[in-house]
Amino acid sequence: MAQSFLAGKKGIIIPLALGLVALLLTFQYISQREKALGLMAEPVPVLVAKQDLPRLTRLDEAVVEVRQVPRQYLQPGALTAVKEAHNQVTNTPMLKGEQVLGTKLVAYGVETGLAIKVPKGLRGVTLSVNDVSGLAGLIQPGNFVDVMGTFEFGDLKQSNQKTFTIFQNVLVLAVGQTLGLESEAARALTQAEREKREGLSGLPSGIGGLGRTEAVRTVTLALDPGQAQGLVVAQASGQLSLVLRSLFEGRETAPLAPVSLETLLGVRERVMFQPNWREIRGSEQNR
Repeated sequence: MAQSFLAGKKGIIIPLALGLVALLLTFQYISQREKALGLMAEPVPVLVAKQDLPRLTRLDEAVVEVRQVPRQYLQPGALTAVKEAHNQVTNTPMLKGEQVLGTKLVAYGVETGLAIKVPKGLRGVTLSVNDVSGLAGLIQPGNFVDVMGTFEFGDLKQSNQKTFTIFQNVLVLAVGQTLGLESEAARALTQAEREKREGLSGLPSGIGGLGRTEAVRTVTLALDPGQAQGLVVAQASGQLSLVLRSLFEGRETAPLAPVSLETLLGVRERVMFQPNWREIRGSEQNR
């Protein structure tokens, strides 16, 4: 009798325990699914095109904006802030409302051309430089410089050189063929292409037979049309140099008078002209 009673209780307890375990597992599964679904539906910021964008469109606040979309609709590689795409260039056309992907952006470079970087109303003018006049190649696109010119007046008997600050606060568009900073995606693609070239050649890219990179010989500046004319004639008439401005100061200009050796040294006498060359003639026997 007792054994049959215990057997009856076991027959009730065991199913109840199994049912309770199944209920707990079901509740845990439902809770996890609700959490996952809630996370997928959570709104996240994403950068989208405000209008149809053709290829080689420079991105800024006028053509892209940030919107909120459910996380499940966020595409891999999508940008989330305007600053991430600022001044980058589309490599393929984009439709209005399309998410901006880093893989669809390209860095400024030869393939994009320079015109896309020239501010409206300005002109891009290239200046020939050397290691001294070009600040040893340490100028970067986006820097601001002053342009100075040294010109010879008078005749060759007496030095009458004067140096003028021709233009101040000039934007540097390009240094050589370097047009600016790359986006993260573009930099990754550039690095992949660089590694591919290195694998084919066996030499690091940009390294010549002497193991040195090519020196920068040109700097391209953004000038208004009148300044562009002035720079061309000044480059043909004298020796020009660039002076780098600090990133931590404003864009103010200062009135500067031309400087000569007399004003620099504080003397009234004219400094005798000393040419940096000398003539060597052979003797009559060698003629």
